[in-house]
Amino acid sequence: MKSALIAFLLSSFGACAVAQSASDILIGVSLPLSGPGAAAGKEGQTVMQAYIDSVNKAGGIQGKRIALRVLDDEFNPKKAADNARQLASEKVVALFNCWGSASCNAMLAVANEKSVPLIAGIAGSGLMRTQPGRFVFNVRPTTGAEVARMVDQMVVGGQTRIAVVYQKDDFGQSALAAAQEVMAKAGIKPTVEVALAADASDVPAVLGALKKAAPNGVVLLASSSSTVALITQARRSGLSVPIYNLAAQANQRVATDLGEYTGNVIFTTVVPSPVRVALPVVNEYRKLYGAVSGSSDFSYLGLEVFINTKILVEGLRNAGRDPSRESLVSGLESMGTKTFGDAVSVKYAPNRREGSGFVGLTIVDRQGHFRE
Repeated sequence: MKSALIAFLLSSFGACAVAQSASDILIGVSLPLSGPGAAAGKEGQTVMQAYIDSVNKAGGIQGKRIALRVLDDEFNPKKAADNARQLASEKVVALFNCWGSASCNAMLAVANEKSVPLIAGIAGSGLMRTQPGRFVFNVRPTTGAEVARMVDQMVVGGQTRIAVVYQKDDFGQSALAAAQEVMAKAGIKPTVEVALAADASDVPAVLGALKKAAPNGVVLLASSSSTVALITQARRSGLSVPIYNLAAQANQRVATDLGEYTGNVIFTTVVPSPVRVALPVVNEYRKLYGAVSGSSDFSYLGLEVFINTKILVEGLRNAGRDPSRESLVSGLESMGTKTFGDAVSVKYAPNRREGSGFVGLTIVDRQGHFRE
């Protein structure tokens, strides 16, 4: 399965390098293809490339091919900003699907400086949400909306002693601020707020603080690798309280890495379930991803990237015969309401960049599959 995926990636990018021409619509992408988050980044890359390939095979955008220029940012915000600057200099029409709030926010400054649309970031907090500006087009809901869904569910279940664990970086700080605002509106004061190192090196100390505070629920705001490290060590140490996680961690690698420690672990979702094959967008995603990857590991994150890519393509279709940065902004603002499944709906306008408001919840079953 892995060899098939690697072969696909190599053949696809090799083909793009050979076939790319001056008439192609060049889209810039910065993803974590190594370091923390690499597995999720590679999954996202496979999904977006599969859909772009299908569009190109069907004639592209008024006869023009879409070409993805993909750079590895190692899940490092500074590298992501450097990549954005390089891609902008290469005349990309847009920066697409930045990965993580910290990296997306770092790329935002470049997007504004170079007047390049920054579309569909995997980011729910920070300046991407509070001060998006003209060139940002968000698709997923905010981190605040995700935490609000967590807190609502906890309160229904009688869990009001809520601890917040946040990653010790820009992403974690902005996510913590969103969580504090949500909990204040709900009239709940966090039992404890604990910072978690990005490399999860201080998990024992974090668990010590949690056990001392004795919460009956935990909101965890961390990257995939840190999420897995904290949850597995928490369960081994006997901490069995429900742990709620952001939708960005609802990917197959996290489910696999958690192994036997999936009990009482809940994730928010920002798209419909990837097993709801009756929904056309889900069926299309599964067919394309399954065909190119040889895998049946369909995930919420994969479906989110698929929907993001469809929105990018719709914007390009609405941007005229020769899409440019400026015409793409206009194309997205005037494309009308786009609905995917029965939940995700986006509509942009000159002063509207919010994206979807849908947030659900999911768990991982004993077989390692996501279930609502």
